[in-house]
Amino acid sequence: MVRGLSGLGAWLLQRLSAVYLLIFPMLFALEYSRVEGHDHAALVATLARPWIGLAAGLCVFSLLTHAWVGMRDMVLDYVRPAALRLVLLVVLGGWLLVLGFWSAWLLLGVTLP
Repeated sequence: MVRGLSGLGAWLLQRLSAVYLLIFPMLFALEYSRVEGHDHAALVATLARPWIGLAAGLCVFSLLTHAWVGMRDMVLDYVRPAALRLVLLVVLGGWLLVLGFWSAWLLLGVTLP
C-alpha cells in the first residue's frame, strides 16, 4: 500500500492545522468585536473583508485537513479488513470533499459582492 502522507508528515500537518484552528477563532473574535453592532449584518461585514474571508477559507481547509489526517489514521490503525478500510476511507474522503465545496460556496457567497 502506498501511503503518501505518513509518519512525521502526517504528524506535522495535524499539529500545524491544530495551531491554526486555535489561533484563527481568537483573531476572528477580535476583529468581530471591533465592528459596530453584533448582528448578522456585522458578521457578514466582518467576513466580507478580503483577508478575513481568505483566513476563514484557510480555517475551513485546516479543519478538513485535520479531520482527514485524524480519521485516516484511526481507520488505518483500527480497521483490519482491507476492503472495509478502503470503503471507509473513500466515504470519509468524499464526505470531507463535499463539506469543503459546500463551505467554499458559503464563504464565496458572503465574501464576493
